[in-house]
Amino acid sequence: MIEKNSSELFLKTITKDKRTLEMFRFLVNNSMIRVINYHNTDAINSERLETEIKYFSENFHPVTIEDLDNFFKTKKWPFTKPGCIPAIFEGYRSHIDTYAKILDKYNFVGWFYIPSFFMDIPAKDQIDFCHNHRLRISTVHGYEDGRVAMNEEEIKKLSEKHVICCHTGTHYELKPNATEEELRHEIVDAKRKLEQVTGKSCDVFCWLAGEDYAHSAWAHKYLEEAGYKYVVSNLKIEKIK
Repeated sequence: MIEKNSSELFLKTITKDKRTLEMFRFLVNNSMIRVINYHNTDAINSERLETEIKYFSENFHPVTIEDLDNFFKTKKWPFTKPGCIPAIFEGYRSHIDTYAKILDKYNFVGWFYIPSFFMDIPAKDQIDFCHNHRLRISTVHGYEDGRVAMNEEEIKKLSEKHVICCHTGTHYELKPNATEEELRHEIVDAKRKLEQVTGKSCDVFCWLAGEDYAHSAWAHKYLEEAGYKYVVSNLKIEKIK
């Protein structure tokens, strides 16, 4: 009876919404690339973060843009271990000060999703910017000067070993009534900003809340105009170009 009830509860859980069911389908079908999301990576949590990254390095293969390109081209994963992408969101200063240092220690690649214009906000205004743009900055970040965003120099350094992705320009929530000016600024101009800083192509885009490509049909032309290769959502990596 307990086993039956447990099975019924499990089935009820995974079928309660489309995303949960889709995630379960991907897992049981032996998907070859896993993504783990992070936001705040404060120094106070460095021991836990290192434990996790060490585990990734021992059990998974890091993923570069070139690996992803080849995977989509050949439909084959060439490594014995499945791929793992630590996806680090929001462009916080703790990403370069804490998380990236641990990644480098274990020779693992992180994908950093950055709201492109966050770095341009004066340090004294960055906390307010976070509160006004759904950036849930930690209360234990430890930066007394108020600068909680990575600056241009830090992002450029990060790009030497890791993948820099665009998370809109201002942590922007896509809306059906968005103007062409807004979409071009949050998608096209945002990509150009990151490329100007890093000197490299920015090939990956992710909407606020991880919406998939189909969700943003009215914005497709701007994603294509900008020249992105991939849209990453909560459950998918989709090739668009």
